[in-house]
Amino acid sequence: MDEFINNLKLAGGEVLETIPQNWYQAKAKFGVSENGSVFVSDYTKELFLSENVVITLDKNEIYEKMTDVMDKVEDGVFISGPSKTADVESFLVLGAHGPMRLGIYFI
Repeated sequence: MDEFINNLKLAGGEVLETIPQNWYQAKAKFGVSENGSVFVSDYTKELFLSENVVITLDKNEIYEKMTDVMDKVEDGVFISGPSKTADVESFLVLGAHGPMRLGIYFI
């Protein structure tokens, strides 16, 4: 789990101790340590249009590598931190095509 948390933070995500009010909430099917990403199958437009998103993740559903979860991938998306881009003159913009803040709450 430490590797997952470290890679999540490298991607700009954060670990939350509580679920903040007014944040959009979604549940991850699983997480992947090697890149700090979570897989969400029940994704909606609110997941991508909300400024602040918290994803709940079962601690027992964290896998070491992407190859460990290939049989679990169905219709859904991998999310690794808040959206960002540096395409325009190398200026970093958060929330470019999704949430500005992404937090993980472990259950």
